[in-house]
Amino acid sequence: MSLVSVENRDGIALVSLDRPPANAFSADLVARLDRAFADSGNFRAIVLTSASPKIFSGGWDLTVVSKFARAEMQAFYDAYCGLVRRIFANATPIVAALPGHAIAGGMIVAAAADERFVAEGPARLGLSEVALGVPLPACCVELFRFVLGARGMERLTASAENVPVDRALAMGLADRAVAPADLEAAALERAAALSRGSPQAYAETKRRARAETLERFDAARRDDPFLDYWFSPDARTRIGALVERLSKKG
Repeated sequence: MSLVSVENRDGIALVSLDRPPANAFSADLVARLDRAFADSGNFRAIVLTSASPKIFSGGWDLTVVSKFARAEMQAFYDAYCGLVRRIFANATPIVAALPGHAIAGGMIVAAAADERFVAEGPARLGLSEVALGVPLPACCVELFRFVLGARGMERLTASAENVPVDRALAMGLADRAVAPADLEAAALERAAALSRGSPQAYAETKRRARAETLERFDAARRDDPFLDYWFSPDARTRIGALVERLSKKG
């Protein structure tokens, strides 16, 4: 299984998550997606999407990462945050095309793109970390502060709600909703439009707009007590209960 596929669509990289059934992030998927972005320098733009027509990503693969000891979980956490930073700091235009749900770690990755297109329909977008007994990773707080502003970030994060498409659009979590059959084409068209200007000027605009956020992102990674919450009795109980429910479904 490739986990991530990269297609050249007229100079635009179509990067697709392909880890059925939910594109849940394992260490391998994080590494493969990070490599895809690291190797994307020859493309004029990137569309990040899913091979599934029903879901972008359900977040971290809790059935796997919940079993990690602290050192292994630290390595996973560091790699995942590094991936988010690589996408957010990428100079190339990036459009995320979400065919369905983008939850928790999946929503975080999508939020690092320049724009988010979502398929009309039953998709839910949100951050469910608090429901599992953990706060949003501190560096990712800065990402969502950039995307939604401080209060929008706080409300989406603290509520642990997964919101429907219309609310996602209203709050700025998504930029455009399109018919499911048109999602890929619309995202590619938008990526092409964003790449028609000067690549140097586009990159410099992103750099200036995101520089302060990246400084706070990096500072937040250094002293984040996320793993203390992750291994707390409350989080262990909540995560274990969810893993049990997922196991029964699968």
